[in-house]
Amino acid sequence: MKFAINYSPQAEKLWREGKIQVDLFKCPDWPDLVEQVSQIHKVYVHCGLFAGHEHQTQAGFSQLRKWLDTTDTLVINAHLAVLKSDFPTGHDISAEAVIERAVQDVERLAARFGIERIVVENLAYPIEFWIDDMLPEMVDPAVVSEVVGRTGCGLLLDTAHAIRACEGTGRDDVKAYLNAMPMQALRELHIVGILPEPDEDGIRHDHFAMTEADWAMAEWAVEQIRLGRWNKPDTLAFEYGGVGERFEWRSDEAVIAEQAPRLYQLAQMA
Repeated sequence: MKFAINYSPQAEKLWREGKIQVDLFKCPDWPDLVEQVSQIHKVYVHCGLFAGHEHQTQAGFSQLRKWLDTTDTLVINAHLAVLKSDFPTGHDISAEAVIERAVQDVERLAARFGIERIVVENLAYPIEFWIDDMLPEMVDPAVVSEVVGRTGCGLLLDTAHAIRACEGTGRDDVKAYLNAMPMQALRELHIVGILPEPDEDGIRHDHFAMTEADWAMAEWAVEQIRLGRWNKPDTLAFEYGGVGERFEWRSDEAVIAEQAPRLYQLAQMA
């Protein structure tokens, strides 16, 4: 697997100094930032698209096509998200209705880019900006598997999201939850730390430094890949750090310097 890390000025500095090895910088779909980072290193783009909810992306579809052709972006990702408010008030929302809505969006993307270039990403539950609106069906492995199976798209697995989804839906066996996902379609793996303690809403937020529990989960996940139980993805991405208001206060250079090399080595073991 190639090793990627969220682009941040701190990660760039450490890479330039030879303190971390990075195969790819992972960038949000911000055209100016992608252009900037492309001048210094190989880069791939992570999109702000949703399957089941409205499409949201900083770039237009023509720009996404250009990135597929000119950067190391292998796939267009869409986050699996369907909200209660996506249905009429009082509508009986079934798992099948949720699946159909997500499938329609994946197929729309596939019509533009080809199904082999589309992956769906599992989300956490609940999500802070949709805390009362996100449907729990969207984090059910059976629903995720059905969307992948019907469309033929790939899976982008986020282990931190999986842990949070288990906590939010009362599941107590994260490994069983992960193994119930369509791992034969795994194309990309995201790993990052989760805060040990929940906030006032009961949410343990992710995109923080790795804890020992996070390392144990990461090592177990890579072992499943190495043993052939999960498909070997193209990329393992460390989603720590970044740019902009959401990430500039959690892009600690010391954390990156310590944890990126360990994850780089882990990626080589798969």
